Amino acid sequence: MITATTMDTGIGKQANFTIHNGAKMVSVCVDDSAGAMNHMARADIRLLFSNNTAGIKGRPSVEDVTSQVFNVTEAATVYGSVQNMARAMNWLQMARWGLEGQTL
Repeated sequence: MITATTMDTGIGKQANFTIHNGAKMVSVCVDDSAGAMNHMARADIRLLFSNNTAGIKGRPSVEDVTSQVFNVTEAATVYGSVQNMARAMNWLQMARWGLEGQTL
C-alpha cells in the first residue's frame, strides 16, 4: 500500500509518500527547502518498523530503523538518491527484519 500527503506552508511546499509492506515502511519526504528552490528536489528517506502491526508489545508503536539499515547515526539524514532508494526497497522486500547474512 502507498499513502501520501502534501503541505503548503505559504513559505514552502512538502510532499511525503510512504510505501507499506506489512510492519515495514519506507517514508520519503520531498521539499523545496522552505521556498529556497524553484521546485521540490530535496529528499530524505526514513525506514520505519511498526511494532503494533508486528504484534510486539513493550516497545514504541513505530521505530525509526533508518540508522540500523544504512549504518549511520540516528540523527543522520539519508538523502534521496537512486542508490539509497534501492537499498531501502531491498530492505522493505526482505521476508524478515534482520539484516544479518543478507546483502542489500
